[in-house]
Amino acid sequence: MVNAMIVLELYELKNICMEMAALGAANYAKSITPAKDLMSQREAYREFGEARVKRWVHDGLVSGSRMGTTLRSKIQYSRAELMAANTAEKMKPIINA
Repeated sequence: MVNAMIVLELYELKNICMEMAALGAANYAKSITPAKDLMSQREAYREFGEARVKRWVHDGLVSGSRMGTTLRSKIQYSRAELMAANTAEKMKPIINA
């Protein structure tokens, strides 16, 4: 195994810190008020992009929950999970460079 050194510009490190702080706040909000963490599938598609959300679901990064018993019940996602998947996707090229 090769030890590779990761070199980041200061603005990249600042952005990573901001993303991590936002994730921490989202997870805290989720633990305090779980119902407010949920967003509809339509909102998730609008905020993060339909193709990306579908890919994250397929890859097991996020999971939706039906809010009813019928097949056409609304699917909701955790905002904190979506934000974490989004951040992980952004960080992957930096870490694996």
